[in-house]
Amino acid sequence: MSISTVIATATVFGAVAMSAAATAHASAPSFCAELGGQWDGQYCHTSVTSERNAVRDITIAVPADLLDNPATGPVVGDYLRTLVTNWKTVGAHMVADSFGAENYQIFRHADLLSVVFHEDYHADGPQPNNAYRTFTFDLKTGRRLQLSDVITDPSSAIPTLGQPFIEAALDTAAPPHQPGSYPFLLDRWTPDKVYSGGYRAWALTADELILYMPDYPVGHDEPIDFTPGIMQWFMDGGTVEAHIPLSALAPALRV
Repeated sequence: MSISTVIATATVFGAVAMSAAATAHASAPSFCAELGGQWDGQYCHTSVTSERNAVRDITIAVPADLLDNPATGPVVGDYLRTLVTNWKTVGAHMVADSFGAENYQIFRHADLLSVVFHEDYHADGPQPNNAYRTFTFDLKTGRRLQLSDVITDPSSAIPTLGQPFIEAALDTAAPPHQPGSYPFLLDRWTPDKVYSGGYRAWALTADELILYMPDYPVGHDEPIDFTPGIMQWFMDGGTVEAHIPLSALAPALRV
């Protein structure tokens, strides 16, 4: 699952969030300059050349409204700084030209805001990798929320109440496969298994909980001898994207 273009999805904050943002002084252009990049009005571009003259091009979409908001800015800024630093560090030792690209989407649920960062990057293998980092904030209180703030006992409630929707996502995930075949088995995607990413990547929309599974690429299933003689699968970040209606999660919903 690779994305050839970087598309940033913006959103309009509510009046409370916007008034709070007015007190902040960060800006996307200055933030981009801090990262050693050039701002083109929407994206920040930078690069690093390795000791073998391999160039890694880095492009990140910067959610200016989130960066300038005191409730979300510190977390978002730290995430993007760390991402670019890590990509530059890896790029400094690459033997071939490579890239790293980040884009984002923003979802709203009442006073809650979820931002989903999608990382699309080239490592040493033949195919790009994908990863997801997500953050959810209560704009009214300025607090970052964990999944347990939204769902009571998510490790138990989500696999139970969300089972039919997770199974549907497993059945339709790429590559095309026979429903119910390994490794797209429900018990390999529970929160204690590596393919699920532990439900670390999630977002809350107006009427859904979205799970991006796994959050980062997974090299093999665990335990590795789960099915002797059967090839172990590599799972790219976001291979399975489950959309669970909040109505289905109502018995465990906190928000």
